[in-house]
Amino acid sequence: MSPRHPAIDLEPDLDTAALQALRGDFLYFNVAGSGPTFPAAQDAAEHFRRWLNEVGMFSHVGYDAYNEVLAETRADLAAFVGDPGGASRIALAQSATDALNIAVAGLRLPSGSLILTTTEEHASALLPVYARQSKGDRVEVLPYRRAADFVESVQVLRPAAIVISLVSCKNGMVLDVATVAAAARELGAFVIVDAAQAAGQVAVDVRSLGADALVLLGHKWLHGPLATGALWVRDPADLDPPRLGWRSRVMHDLRGGFQLQPDATRFETGTVDAAAFVGLRQALAIHRALGARVGERLRELRNALFDALADLPFELVSRREEPTGIVAIVPPGGDAAGIVTRMWTDERIVVKHLAEPSQAEGIRISFWALHQRHDLERLAEALARQSAVRL
Repeated sequence: MSPRHPAIDLEPDLDTAALQALRGDFLYFNVAGSGPTFPAAQDAAEHFRRWLNEVGMFSHVGYDAYNEVLAETRADLAAFVGDPGGASRIALAQSATDALNIAVAGLRLPSGSLILTTTEEHASALLPVYARQSKGDRVEVLPYRRAADFVESVQVLRPAAIVISLVSCKNGMVLDVATVAAAARELGAFVIVDAAQAAGQVAVDVRSLGADALVLLGHKWLHGPLATGALWVRDPADLDPPRLGWRSRVMHDLRGGFQLQPDATRFETGTVDAAAFVGLRQALAIHRALGARVGERLRELRNALFDALADLPFELVSRREEPTGIVAIVPPGGDAAGIVTRMWTDERIVVKHLAEPSQAEGIRISFWALHQRHDLERLAEALARQSAVRL
């Protein structure tokens, strides 16, 4: 029995066939929902999971390896978000939703404080913010059109905290978080950035963004395993852990006393699937090796998609100039849900039905660098057929 746990591949195969996890009998355009896990990341997770089971997870060998791979994951994630050496500022979570709940619930604010957020946010950000109202806090949800307009609202409303996405899950827009955060910093406001739709398709750098806290996940644009996420926080002492467990503490006694971990692991609670985080490390290694190629490919494909959609009777909600793989459209005469259903049943193509408050029902198309131009042409042809059903 080897005491050394299986390692990830630091020089992964970057061939398209090696990265593609999907079967070839349908087209998948819902990466913004979940990006299929890279085969190498899936293999790394399963290899470690089998090994850990063989040696006994809570044996001397298994437990040391369990803690080691989690520490390695924190270090890799810190470097990925622009904070090399900042592993102590990373708490592992089960998803971005999990991390958002930790960060928002942990805000240390005077009762009655204002929390400002945007109409571009996912329910996973909005609901934890709304929950603060039960503590007496106030919430304002404002539209985001231009950074200058939003900053003006920040200066007038003077919030104590801001929750803002780096990339909109609704239309792929990149929000100017750095400008908003700079205005917030002048007021002493705490800024939480949701990078769930950013990590893996646009650069994420906590220092240049000016974030106080940032959340991300592994299973969308990073193509890592499900149930992997993280919270980065500039100073872990700025947030109160909303829940505690054996991983949160250095020690406890039987008189009600305990001492929390001095770093961000105070926000971690109990046993997690360490193998999934090994898979996330492998996905991060693939992204490091791919470098700028992902962004370049997304821009190329986005232009191709806009060209393919140009003659179709859809309203384009998204802008061509955004650097992301998310495009939202509104069909003529409605029937977005029907088109999405028929795209699958008749065309074997997966797209997402968008039904969000205060906006027309639409369709979200989210593609990644593994897609080909002919995939986009087939998508556009299918959309033309299915939209014609109701015309």
